[in-house]
Order: sequence, then C-alpha cells, then structure tokens
Amino acid sequence: MDTQGLEQAEQPKGPGQTVAAAKTSRTRIVWGATGIVLVAAAVFGAWLGFSGAWRAWGAVATIDGKRITRAELDQHLDFLVKQGRLRPEAVADPARKKDVEKAALDDLITRRLLLAEAQRLKIAIGAGEEDVAFRTAHGGQPGQFKLADIAKKKGQDVDRLREEVRGQLLMTRLAEKITEDVKVSDEDAAKYYEANRQAFAAPGEVHLRLLIVESKDDAEKLRAQAVKGADFAALVRQYGKGGNKEGGGDMGWVDPRMLPAAIAQAVGAIPQTGVTPVIEAKGGFYLLRVEGRRPPRQVPLAEVKDRLVQMVTAERKQAKFAEWLEERRRAAKIEIYL
Repeated sequence: MDTQGLEQAEQPKGPGQTVAAAKTSRTRIVWGATGIVLVAAAVFGAWLGFSGAWRAWGAVATIDGKRITRAELDQHLDFLVKQGRLRPEAVADPARKKDVEKAALDDLITRRLLLAEAQRLKIAIGAGEEDVAFRTAHGGQPGQFKLADIAKKKGQDVDRLREEVRGQLLMTRLAEKITEDVKVSDEDAAKYYEANRQAFAAPGEVHLRLLIVESKDDAEKLRAQAVKGADFAALVRQYGKGGNKEGGGDMGWVDPRMLPAAIAQAVGAIPQTGVTPVIEAKGGFYLLRVEGRRPPRQVPLAEVKDRLVQMVTAERKQAKFAEWLEERRRAAKIEIYL
C-alpha cells in the first residue's frame, strides 16, 4: 500500500463513506486471509504428497469415527511378522499383500474394539504383570527379564512388545468377564458324553520299550541276548544310544496307529510279548520289546468327567465370546478404505 493511500485512509469521512470503507476493508481482510489459507493448504498438500507422509497419515479404516492410519497398519504388520504370526514373503508378495493387509487390519480392528471395551469396563493390568505373564509363558525363572531379553534378541522394540502383552492380558480378562456366567454341570458333561460316545472309545494299546544302537551287528547280538531272556531294560541302559535310555527305553502305552509304518508292522506281528526283528531307521538300528497289550475299550464317564467339564466349559465360553464380539462389531460403525 502506498503513502498516498494511507493518507487518504486517515482523512475524515462522512458517515456513509465510513461504513462503506469499513465493509470494503473487512472484505479485503477476509479474502486476504482466505488466500493465505488456500496457499498454505496447497503447500502442505504438496509437501504431504512429495514426502510420502500423506500415505502414512491417511486413514485405512475408522471405528466409530476414530482413525486407523496407514502408519499404524504398517506397524502392526511389522509386529505380526516379528512375532512369527505372518510370513515375510506373504507381506512382500504383491499378489498376496492386499489380502494380508486386510487380514491384519481386521485383527487390528478387533483389538481396538476389545481394548476400548476393556477400558470402558475399567479392566486394569497392574505394574509389571506383563513381565510376569511373559516369563511364565516362555519358561523363565523369577527375576529374569525374559520379555526384554527376547525383544532384544529378535530385534523388537521392548516397549512395543510390553504394550502387546498388556493388550493380550486385558483382552483375556475381558473375555473372562464376558463369559463369567458360563457354567457346566456334571449333568451337562454326561449329556455330552452320551452324544459323543464314539469319541471316548480307546483303541487297543501296546506297551513298548525301545533300544537304539548304531550298527546292525550290535543290534543283532543284543536281540539274540534279549530273545534268550536277558533283561531288555538293562540292555538299553548299558548299550542304548538314544531314546529313554535312563528309563530302560520305556515308551509307555502307545497307540500302534501312531507309530511309523515299519515299526507298527513289526510290533503288530508280536501277539502278546516279545522282541521285534532289527529295524533300520533314521538315527540307527531299532529293537522294540512288546511288554503287553490292552484291547480296545470304552473309556467310562467317571474317568473323563473332569476333563469333559473343562472342555465343554471352554467351548461354551468361546462360543459366547465370539457371539458377543460379532454383536460388538455390528454395533460399531466401521469403515474400511483399503
């Protein structure tokens, strides 16, 4: 603005001129501010586009109006890979990446819903509980910082892993609270047993001992001794090269259908007790002694009742929680932009 204009602006004016001048001044100010805003927005948008920040800042989904950004999804994908729950090649494969991202996003949405509900219900995790839970799950001893050690070993962020464990604890306690009224009686267990009797038919079993040596000649010599009445368990302790050597090769009661074909065939040829021929297998030469056989039988309810109560309780809790979660997802306003 030049000085002449300033001088004119300072000169006194009549009432009509003053109002008109004020309106013109406000209009110029508004348009000037608008221009500045538009230019700033254009510059900001250009920066986002060129810097790649727009991709990270952009939402891939919203839950009840709360955004999940691309950066958060990428972070979750990276965490799932480091946890071994996703294979790196699946994320890297362009043909599969979209499906993998959708699955990871669905997992992230579920977690957000559950954690929000846990917060609403004021479910809390005490200080240090995540370390105790992690140490228990991974076989650590009291005083060991198992969580931090494993995080560093796998190149994971310690705080991120601790947050994940806390989230898991919160979701577990939420599930327990939602399903706390699920009860299974002995009568329920009995009904389940009767409806699924075939599942409690135990197959015939065989009690086995196993001797492993490194050469066929040694195996044949030891077999000859066992056939003549030598203590098979003592032979295992003295000459065995693997298996439960200290326990005399005792394998306990075994379902023959779970054995490798060659061993099952050799064991099946022995009616009640006896020693198999030498069997060549990975790791050496095998001899097995059949200590006894048990015929197929129907396992009585009394023998499995406690396990049944636990199993049916777990099934019903899982079903109730799945139903609750589906209702929660339907009630939430979820929008996905992938």
